[in-house]
Amino acid sequence: MPLFGPPDVEKLEVRGDAPGLIKALGYQKDWRVRRDAAEGLGRIGNAIAVETLIAALKDETSGVRRAGAEALGQIRDARAVEPLIDALEGRAVDVRKAAAEALGRIGDARAVERLMAVLRDESWSVRKAAAEALGQIRDARAAGPLSATLQDRDAGVRKAAAEALGQIGDPAVGPLIAALEDESWSVRRDAAEALGRMRNAPAVEPLVAALRDRDDRVRKAAARALGGAGDARAVKPLVAALNDTEDGWLRHYAAEALGKLGNAGAVGPLEAALQDPLANVRQAAAEALAALGRQPRQSGGQ
Repeated sequence: MPLFGPPDVEKLEVRGDAPGLIKALGYQKDWRVRRDAAEGLGRIGNAIAVETLIAALKDETSGVRRAGAEALGQIRDARAVEPLIDALEGRAVDVRKAAAEALGRIGDARAVERLMAVLRDESWSVRKAAAEALGQIRDARAAGPLSATLQDRDAGVRKAAAEALGQIGDPAVGPLIAALEDESWSVRRDAAEALGRMRNAPAVEPLVAALRDRDDRVRKAAARALGGAGDARAVKPLVAALNDTEDGWLRHYAAEALGKLGNAGAVGPLEAALQDPLANVRQAAAEALAALGRQPRQSGGQ
């Protein structure tokens, strides 16, 4: 019987023993030990492990390479950027995905060009990770490729692209407006939310149109976005939404949005909304009136 077994990775991690985990990452008899050691190093977050984890990106086992990429993303050391870019070329989908995610966490603009190319990866999960990473890096160069990705065949990828465009800012306004017409409700919703955060004047009219979207989740997002837009043109459409007879939650969010806009023209409609049959709408109207500096009248609703 052997005198010594494999390294006790769990114990090493509990002790915060980065040198011990680095040594375990070189244990050739069992790839699972190496994988667990890489994961432990990522959780500890000690930069002394960076070079060893970079070497792990070339391990013969994809599970170790994936764990190494994830750990490098957790440590967020710029030395890992170029090796992670190289890892985007690997054959294993999970490694490419982990490398893209790690590059997003590090946030170094050197990765932008390669991540934009990865938006065309054969795997939807890798394309999604690349879109998310580009949103985290927030480089305007990515606006065009992310706009094209709004036509991706996978709804999850399109959703990630819409969110990323919202993080990039003004260069993404046009593509996000176009995304309000996407066939996926989640993409339309995320585009509306992103436009609301940007407070961009050209987005107001498209968001007004989205108040009539066929999906109630998109209509709610449009109402909330218009509340954050700070544009008086949104008042009249939101008042109309406040009178929607079928969608109580749209009335709720329209009331909230009118309170945020701070326009005195909303006072009368909000006072009328205090008689709404739904308690959540009445509450939102009362809070909006308070935000406008008006003492709400006693609601007649039950």
